[in-house]
Amino acid sequence: MVVVTPPLERRSESNDVVRLIDLFHEVLRASLRELHPTLTKEGITMGQFWAIHTVSSLQGASVSTVARYLGVSAPTVCGNIDQLEDAGLVRRHRSERDRRAVELSLTPRGRKVEARIWSEIAGVMAEAARGLPETDVAASVRVFTAVTHRLSRSGTLRPEGT
Repeated sequence: MVVVTPPLERRSESNDVVRLIDLFHEVLRASLRELHPTLTKEGITMGQFWAIHTVSSLQGASVSTVARYLGVSAPTVCGNIDQLEDAGLVRRHRSERDRRAVELSLTPRGRKVEARIWSEIAGVMAEAARGLPETDVAASVRVFTAVTHRLSRSGTLRPEGT
C-alpha cells in the first residue's frame, strides 16, 4: 500500500512548521513502506494492523470506538475485525460492565503478532536513526512528545466519548 496525500492547504504557518509537517509525512510514509513486507508475512493489511494496535491500546473497545479512533467507518473496522477474528488474532466478547455491549480484545496470537510488528518498526527506526547525533535524537523526542501531548490534551488524538 502506498499512501499518497494531497499537499496541505497551508495557512500562515512558519516555514519551519510547514517543513515539520512535510517531514513528518515523509517519515511516516517511508516507515510504512518499510513495514509492508512484515505485514505481508504476518498475513494482515495496514488497516488490520492499526485495528489490532487500537484494540490493544484501548482494551475492551467496541467496533464503533475503534472506528472513531482510527477515523474510518464502522463497517470498514467491522470487516477488518471479522477477518482478524477469523485469523485468530482478535476476539469479540460480551462486556463484563454492560452485558449488552460487545468488546474486542487481542488473542495471545494477536498480541504476539502486534509485538513482532512493533519490534520490526523499532528496528527500522533504530536503523534510520543510527549515526545521528544524540542531541538531534533527543531534540526530536522532545518535539514529538510536546506535540503529542498538545494534541492529546486538545482531544485530537482521543476518540469521542473517552
